[in-house]
Amino acid sequence: MAEAPATEYIPVDNTAGQFSSAGAALNHGASLARNDVVVFVHQDVYLHSLAALEEVAGMLLRDHSVGLAGAIGVTPDGRLLGRIRDRVIYLGESSNGLSDVDSLDEVLFMARTEQVILHPLAEARDLSWHAYAVEYGVRLRSLGLRVAATDIPLTHNSLTINLDRLTEAHAWIAKAYPAQMPVETTCGRVQGMSPIRTVPLLGGLFEAHKWRYRWLRESQAAHRLRRQAKAATVLGDIRRDIDEICSAASLDAVLVINAAPIGHPGLPIADPLALNRRDVRFNFLAADQTSMPAFVRSRPEDQSIVVTNIGFQTSGRITEALAGRPVLLGFHENTGPWLLIGPAVASALPYYRTQRSTPFAMRAT
Repeated sequence: MAEAPATEYIPVDNTAGQFSSAGAALNHGASLARNDVVVFVHQDVYLHSLAALEEVAGMLLRDHSVGLAGAIGVTPDGRLLGRIRDRVIYLGESSNGLSDVDSLDEVLFMARTEQVILHPLAEARDLSWHAYAVEYGVRLRSLGLRVAATDIPLTHNSLTINLDRLTEAHAWIAKAYPAQMPVETTCGRVQGMSPIRTVPLLGGLFEAHKWRYRWLRESQAAHRLRRQAKAATVLGDIRRDIDEICSAASLDAVLVINAAPIGHPGLPIADPLALNRRDVRFNFLAADQTSMPAFVRSRPEDQSIVVTNIGFQTSGRITEALAGRPVLLGFHENTGPWLLIGPAVASALPYYRTQRSTPFAMRAT
């Protein structure tokens, strides 16, 4: 690796199931490491800068008060710290230096090798895929060490969303570390069991209709968005929906334009990039919010485009600049406003003709 010749690459293949859990597989990889810091990273991650990774490793070696560092974490008040790209959107607030968090996401986290050998990752089956970095951070904090997030530019090109046994993983952590509950994570809050039992019937009704609370909140935002931009407006997480839309539209390529982070337009994460998802080529570009309308308008009319990380006013200005072109407005509370532009819109409209996708008091697409 020319950019970082001192960095080792140790792939661990568990497709045959020789390791009982992710923790067991990663501990095996750590046992092979020769360098002073070991980085655990998902197989579906594109690292924009190995040099940035080495810089964070240097921070860990200089500051032994920090036991665990990672690319994105959650603060006690629920904020995401650390700027990454998750599929087609930017996530998290930029973090300069090592900023304390409640937990780190498993997408990428790192620790001093000698520490991992002395205190290996948990290998419990209940933590086989989820929350092993969360558990490790909670355990290290109980030993007096800090857990911190910092900017490590990466794109998480995940093709699936696997929530299998997430509840069991959180329950395992809550039982093992009751004094540290609650803990905020990227997959929700880990908290101890309430001594008050929910009446089964009422509890079942609440679970069945819980989605409606978010639907109403998002509907308010969708009406605000519609006032800014006169176009069909839906509710949906474009990160999860884009692959189905591409398949329905028979696309072989799509352009993703992310609004560059305010104050950080030159970050490596904003550099042009091309990645494959299934059989579709995703081309990533970035533009600032001010120039975004003209930039999007300059693209060919037969190109399908996804625009993300934009504000409400920018959404309106882009839609106005694209008068006559197919445009679909979208909103999700975890992503904010997004736009789908071009030929893919016709195939996307039927996808969003559901109650959950249609904002309250707004006609379906």
